[in-house]
Amino acid sequence: MIAKLDRMRMIPLIGAILAIGFLITNMVSYFIAVDTMRQSIVESELPLTGSNIYSEIQTDLVRPILVSSLMANDTFLQDWLHSGELDLAAITRYLQRIQRQYNAFTAFLVSRDTQAYYHFEAPPRHLKRDDPADGWFFRSIDATAPYEVNVDINKQQDDALTVFINYRVLDHDGRMIALTGVGLDFRTVRNIVARYRDQFNRNIYFVDGRGDIVVATDADTPVGASIRASEGLSAIAGRILGEERGEYAFERNGRTILLSHRLIPDLGWRVMVEQDEAAAMRPLWLGFLFNLAVGFLVIVVSLVLVSLAFGVYRKRVGELAFRDALTGLVNRSGFEAEFEVRISARRAQPGPFSLILIDLDGFGAFNDRFGRPAGDAALGKVGRIVAGVASGAGVIARLDGDDFAVLKEGNSDAATRFADSLVKVVGAETFGDSALARLTASIGVTPLAAGEERGAAMDRVDRALRKAKAAGGDRVCLA
Repeated sequence: MIAKLDRMRMIPLIGAILAIGFLITNMVSYFIAVDTMRQSIVESELPLTGSNIYSEIQTDLVRPILVSSLMANDTFLQDWLHSGELDLAAITRYLQRIQRQYNAFTAFLVSRDTQAYYHFEAPPRHLKRDDPADGWFFRSIDATAPYEVNVDINKQQDDALTVFINYRVLDHDGRMIALTGVGLDFRTVRNIVARYRDQFNRNIYFVDGRGDIVVATDADTPVGASIRASEGLSAIAGRILGEERGEYAFERNGRTILLSHRLIPDLGWRVMVEQDEAAAMRPLWLGFLFNLAVGFLVIVVSLVLVSLAFGVYRKRVGELAFRDALTGLVNRSGFEAEFEVRISARRAQPGPFSLILIDLDGFGAFNDRFGRPAGDAALGKVGRIVAGVASGAGVIARLDGDDFAVLKEGNSDAATRFADSLVKVVGAETFGDSALARLTASIGVTPLAAGEERGAAMDRVDRALRKAKAAGGDRVCLA
């Protein structure tokens, strides 16, 4: 019972220590991994995505800028302007060749003198200074940069949103005489954004210099909205629009959003790359839960094995504590414990019990004559004889030296018959190589009264044993 109680206390304690240690270790590892992941996303992954988009857009713009530069410096185009812009078919063919040769979305020329807008496939139209849609041209007259990248609707092509490269055409005196260039289909920019969104599961959008969203693929950042009025972004919009690049974290709809932005100077836009922190950390969280499940399963299995090992260990320790090493029988401590258990059980279910005490006659002289090893072997053999005659019924113990005790169910008559048989078997055996190596046994027998104390019973059976000894041994006496 004590062993069971100890085990009931120890196993939960061991389990709690293992579980708490495992949980703390995994939580520390998880938070370190989350912090490392967040730092990697903010400092590396999001800026890298923005840089890749920047590079792709720059690559898409380089060719149109070069083509526009060639057009602006083309002597045919300058001579055609100086000749009075008379041959409309010639300029149309020129623009068509540019469009086909360089696979441009559009090709155009605007004369400063006539303010005529020539297109590669549409009839010319005249720009108006008071029309806000034509303001881009009149603004370029006073510009100092050789070209401008402008995003606007293309009236000659079904109002398609187009990225125009407006290159200034200068005369020999450095005076602007026209604006020419090609256009990039704005869908190319949208496709880049959509592709990166699908590839990296990130929200990507473009913001102009005023903070208005001009390209987007996510409902949280619709086209036309301003980051100055956007939840979470409004507080940092001023800083974002005042720097070339940066990284931030903000809250939107109860979610933590990680943001990286970068200015694209040619467009005057900022590419904004957002990552939902919870979505990015979900694999880590799932891995954390999986590790916990596996760890606690291992702990449960370990506790089961520890419990089994603990039981085996306690059983082994009990055997060592209550078992005589020489004979394999119960020792005095084990016999006393068993005596109390049997007596307690007898109170619930009354029945006759007898106590038998055995002592070998002349065992000291046997040791002196044949040696202690022979004496030890003789004790082991006597133990086996007693166990064999008893046929496993009752409790058999070696108390100490050459004294054995048997606690046996049955009345005194049955116990006496058992003792007589034992005396005969021991007396008939030899306990060594010599035929003279013989031993006899003196046995005392006493019945146990209901509720009798062990001490009183042992005193009475010991008197019976001494009586058998006094009568010459090799006999049984009943008390």
